Order: sequence, then structure tokens, then C-alpha cells
Amino acid sequence: MTNVRIDENGMSKAPVYDPTVPLLHRSSVTAVEGSDPAESAGIDTSGYEEARFDVDIGGTGFTSLEVQVLFWSSRLSEWFGGGKRLFTGTGRHATTAMCRGQKVYLKVTAFTGTSFTLSADYVLS
Repeated sequence: MTNVRIDENGMSKAPVYDPTVPLLHRSSVTAVEGSDPAESAGIDTSGYEEARFDVDIGGTGFTSLEVQVLFWSSRLSEWFGGGKRLFTGTGRHATTAMCRGQKVYLKVTAFTGTSFTLSADYVLS
């Protein structure tokens, strides 16, 4: 466990980061997603503040690929679109989302080029 500075009231003076091990979120995605996923496809981030996505992109004739973080509304039982990230090259990339315990999902929203393959792991902290 990380050493944490404690104040006079026994409370930590700084955030404590206890990240999870990387887990697979998406594998071999090859098409833009026109509809939202089922709720069960989302990542449960209960007890965590941030999700980091490690994204591996390959392709031919690749120009750009856009992803968007979706957030699940348990009251409305629907996904809501969050921030987008545009990748202009293949390779390994990372992007983060402040999730604060919400269920999240990384959706492919646009692609320009001939073909692509996307896989993504996630780490919660």
C-alpha cells in the first residue's frame, strides 16, 4: 500500500491511487459503431475516479479514427456522449476519462481510410 500523509483528524492529505490491473475492454473492432452498446458492455467504475484506455490501432490507408467516451445514466437507462479523441496515426495510444464511478464505454464514432482494427484495454484509478 502507498504511504499516505495523514492530517491531525486522521484524514489523508492527498488522493490515494490504487489502480486496477489492465483488463480488456474492446477487441478487434473493425467498423464505426452506428448505435450505442448494451448497458452490460460498459465498464463498471464504482469506487474509481478515472479510467485510462490503452488503445492499439492498426490499419491500411489510415487517415483518422475518432472515439468517444459514453457514460451510462442509470435514471434514464441510456448512454450519453462525453469527450471525443481523434487519432491521426496507427500505433499505441492512451486516453483518459474522468468517470467518478459511472459506467463507461469507448465507442468508435468516425473513421477515414481503407480499413482499421482497434483494441482497447482499461485501467481504473
